[in-house]
Amino acid sequence: MLAEKNSNPLMNKERLEMFSDGVFAIAITLLILEIKIPKHEALEHTVGGLYGYLKHIWPNYLAYFVSFLMIGIYWSNHHHMFTFLIKRTNHTFNLLNILFLMTIAFMPFTTAIFGDYVLHPEYLDAATTAYTVGIMLPQPAVLFIFLYGKYKKGIFDPNLDPSFLNKQMLKLLIAFVLTGVALAFSFTYPMVSIIMIGFSFLMYFMAPDMPVHKDETSA
Repeated sequence: MLAEKNSNPLMNKERLEMFSDGVFAIAITLLILEIKIPKHEALEHTVGGLYGYLKHIWPNYLAYFVSFLMIGIYWSNHHHMFTFLIKRTNHTFNLLNILFLMTIAFMPFTTAIFGDYVLHPEYLDAATTAYTVGIMLPQPAVLFIFLYGKYKKGIFDPNLDPSFLNKQMLKLLIAFVLTGVALAFSFTYPMVSIIMIGFSFLMYFMAPDMPVHKDETSA
């Protein structure tokens, strides 16, 4: 009976936070490395030389800008969750967090695809689909983290009000559904998908809700 209780013990969260910060830092740095510096030979066949090349790759700048801020926002929300909601961790929660970090580390790849191919009409739909997938993948991972933390005793602050947690779950589900709709449009109407991603991007700038505790609602 004792072995069963200790099979997945609670642990301090500090090392998980430090590891997560490291992965975020690497992923956000990799974004700029996907914007390639042209070879001298390639410039000989480019209209306008280096100026022309730098103007031509404007989608790479845009994708870098959006993805950098998106990863930054994911980090900010992750930091907020670990500061105000999460008190302890365990092996299962660590693995769920690693799954989330894996989706973050995937974003430089989809960003590079979008930047390189969005100006080619024959590849616009595939490039938009890839980029939308990159934006979308962290969302179900966050949902898994939130669900496990909500229902596994000892992970979240036990004093959090259930209505507050339900509200956060609803917001996560809405964001996931909206991005899923954008993904569906990307196969046939990629420009609609890009516009939807732009609107959702603006929504992410909203500050996360501060936690509400049980004693505050009962007072």
